[in-house]
Amino acid sequence: MKRAIVVFAVGLLLVGTLGAEYLRVHFIDVAQGSAVLLETPDARVLVDAGQYAETYEYLTQIGVDTVDLAIATHAHADHIGGFVPILRNTRVGKVWYNGQTHTTRTFERFIDAILESGAAYHEPSRGETVRFGRLVITVLHPERSAAEYEGHLHDKNIVVRAQFGAFSVLLTGDAEIEAENEMISLGLELASTVLQLGHHGSRTSSSPEFLKAVNPKVAVYQAGRENRYGHPHDVVMRRIEALGDIYLYGTAGHGTIVIVTDGSRFAIETE
Repeated sequence: MKRAIVVFAVGLLLVGTLGAEYLRVHFIDVAQGSAVLLETPDARVLVDAGQYAETYEYLTQIGVDTVDLAIATHAHADHIGGFVPILRNTRVGKVWYNGQTHTTRTFERFIDAILESGAAYHEPSRGETVRFGRLVITVLHPERSAAEYEGHLHDKNIVVRAQFGAFSVLLTGDAEIEAENEMISLGLELASTVLQLGHHGSRTSSSPEFLKAVNPKVAVYQAGRENRYGHPHDVVMRRIEALGDIYLYGTAGHGTIVIVTDGSRFAIETE
C-alpha cells in the first residue's frame, strides 16, 4: 500500500528525525471494529482488538511480540474477539476489562484466553493511572468495576486518556452520550489532541457538548467500508464540521492510520 504523510504545523516533525522518545498511535483497520495500539520504545498498549485476527496479523507485521497492557473496553465481539489470537500467541503482561459478563461464545473464548495466557487481570476504576515512561494512561470511565451491572454493554465501556508530553489522545470505545455527559459533569480532563469518535462515529456518541469539551485537532473513526450500520453517521460529521478546524480521518476511507509524535509535534500517516 502507498502511504501518505500529513505533517501538522505544531512544528515540523519528520518521522526519520524522531529521537529516543516517541509515541506512535496506530488506529488499525479491522473493518467494522475497533483496535488502537499505543507504541513507545518502552511499551505497547493495545486498546481493543477488533473481532477477528486482523490485529494479531498487524502486530506480527510490525514486529510486536509483547503487549504490556491490553484494554478491552467492553464485551462486544468487534472489540474483544481479536484478543483471542493475541493472548494465545503474544506475551501479554496485563489485561484490563470492566468485568461485565456477556452470554456470547466470543466472550467465553475471550475469558478463556485470558486465563490460559497467565496475564494479570484487573478491573480498573475512574482515576486510576498507569505510566510507561512518558506515556501516562488515565481511566475516565466507568467509576468502578461493572461486574454486577446488568445494563447495556456500552454504559460501562472503559474510556481512557493517554498523555505523552503535550500530546494526548482520548480513546472512547463505544461510550455513548450518557457516559459523555457524566464525564463532562464531573469536570474530568477531556481536552485532547486526538479524539477517537465513540461507537464508530454513531449518532449515539460524540455530542456537540462532548466535542466542544475535548476540542480535538484530529478526530478518527473506525468503521468498515460500506458497513450496514451507516457509520459514521452524517449528523456526527456535521457536528464536527460545525466546530471547524478539526481534521477528520476514518479507517473506512484511509485504512490504518498512524499518528507519530515526539510529545509536541505530530504527523499522520495513512494508507
